[in-house]
Amino acid sequence: MDVSKNGASTSELQPSILKRVSLILTAPKDGMSLAAQTPMLLGWLVILVISAMIIYIPQRPMFLKMTMTAIENSKETYSADQVDQLLKGGANAAMFMSMFYFVCTPMFKGLVAFALATLLNGTGKVKATIGVVMNAYLIMLIGQVIRMVIVLATGNPYFSLSPAMFLSAGQETSQLFAVLSAVDLFAIWYLAVSMIGIKQVHGFNFAKSFAVTFGPWLLMLALGVAGLA
Repeated sequence: MDVSKNGASTSELQPSILKRVSLILTAPKDGMSLAAQTPMLLGWLVILVISAMIIYIPQRPMFLKMTMTAIENSKETYSADQVDQLLKGGANAAMFMSMFYFVCTPMFKGLVAFALATLLNGTGKVKATIGVVMNAYLIMLIGQVIRMVIVLATGNPYFSLSPAMFLSAGQETSQLFAVLSAVDLFAIWYLAVSMIGIKQVHGFNFAKSFAVTFGPWLLMLALGVAGLA
């Protein structure tokens, strides 16, 4: 009987990826509880790397378009060969930097969350903290997939699932666009689910878990707004 119970317990602590995804989207409290118990950081990292490739490699033509726009707006004069080199180099650099940023962001945010939680006397472990943040980042992944489909369908590399979509054409590279882009639907959802996980891992109340998750985001948003003045 004991062996059977232990086997069942081990099975419950090793949920499948599909179960994790389902719980994060439909029952975030349970999903974050699993993420805290079995973070699966290496497995989640592999998922993020593969996802980044699937999301950004198909958008290379969009990066080429953005690089060409930057070249055209530049005051410098380039030969045809230089333009070709700049296009290839700029597009590839932008694509790989986007992939790198996408993969590293949840790990970095997990570390920041752990540091802030520690300052607020949190009792959770660093691995569990990074685990809930990385698992919640699944929501951002879904948002990026939806955005990729729309970008490829419309040919608009600046499409945003935020209030920025309501700005008039020509403001895509403005600071206002960057600030409004931060108020992304999937970003808010991801932060909310992360907050649930941080609350569970560190035994926080609402105020502390909100400060750890939404605090840095609100600070960056405030700095962006201040820069508009």
